[in-house]
Amino acid sequence: MIICIGNALVDSLTQIEESKINELSLNKARMTLVDKERSNFLLQNMENPIYEAGGSAANTAYWISQLGGEVGFIGKISNDELGNQFQSSLKDSGLKDFTVFEEEDNQTGLCAIFITPDGERTMNTYLGAGEYLSVNDLNVDSIKDANILYMEGYLWDKPSSKEAFLHAAKLNKETGGMNAISLSDVFCVDMHRESFKDFIKSDIDYVFCNEDELNSLTLQSSTNESFKYFEEKFPKVKELICTLGSEGAVILKNGERHSFEATETRVVDKTGAGDFFAAGYLYGLQKDLSVDKSANFANKSAAHVISEIGVRPKRKFN
Repeated sequence: MIICIGNALVDSLTQIEESKINELSLNKARMTLVDKERSNFLLQNMENPIYEAGGSAANTAYWISQLGGEVGFIGKISNDELGNQFQSSLKDSGLKDFTVFEEEDNQTGLCAIFITPDGERTMNTYLGAGEYLSVNDLNVDSIKDANILYMEGYLWDKPSSKEAFLHAAKLNKETGGMNAISLSDVFCVDMHRESFKDFIKSDIDYVFCNEDELNSLTLQSSTNESFKYFEEKFPKVKELICTLGSEGAVILKNGERHSFEATETRVVDKTGAGDFFAAGYLYGLQKDLSVDKSANFANKSAAHVISEIGVRPKRKFN
């Protein structure tokens, strides 16, 4: 089984004109953490938003389940309307639900996503209950049973959730599992560069990222130099899986670089592209597929989700 750990969020998505980016003081194409007041302000400025269960690792878990993989999700929600909506979405998708309810009243996390005509998504995230995930919230049995534990970098901010990651990774290793992490966003890497490096060196087998996140992690001047740096500094990592946007992806494994072209599609909304790419690749790992076949699933999955609005595609996956 693959166990995904991350922020439990509900996404609110709307399409806007480019001029709205400056008007609302948005950080285009990035994820920005916001407080509850800012979140509510942004929601008031969204016309006819679409609400869907989201969160990076939850999106990945969802798509693995749709591909036919065995997967579960661990996260934290509030006992409110958003939390109930999130949990219902998990159950409807067929994955194993290990979410827990908080005792405080922080509200389930919500991400306000603004989509510009170029398909870029600008995310403004109020983490709510999700950021308070702790060691005590972990479903230990599921982690012990996991072949792969997949963790999203977005959850690295709070000491309690960071501790939960470290504990889960150690537990998974002790029981023979593999650990994977998504670097999630340049914002996360800039904040936690050194602790990310330490975690990768000590406990991680698979690193998922895009080239901007990789360059931020390594502080190199080019992606090519970052690949060289990564191979030298992180020799214990089994695979680096790095997406290059429209240029496809590169996978480093056993000292070799494998390059793959992106699957052509019409870009409508880039929300979830990295999450679905990771899901396709993780599914390939679970099924013991080759790097080529796993990358094919990954690229097709990313192309599938960005061809329509939201992270729960309606069209059939081919």
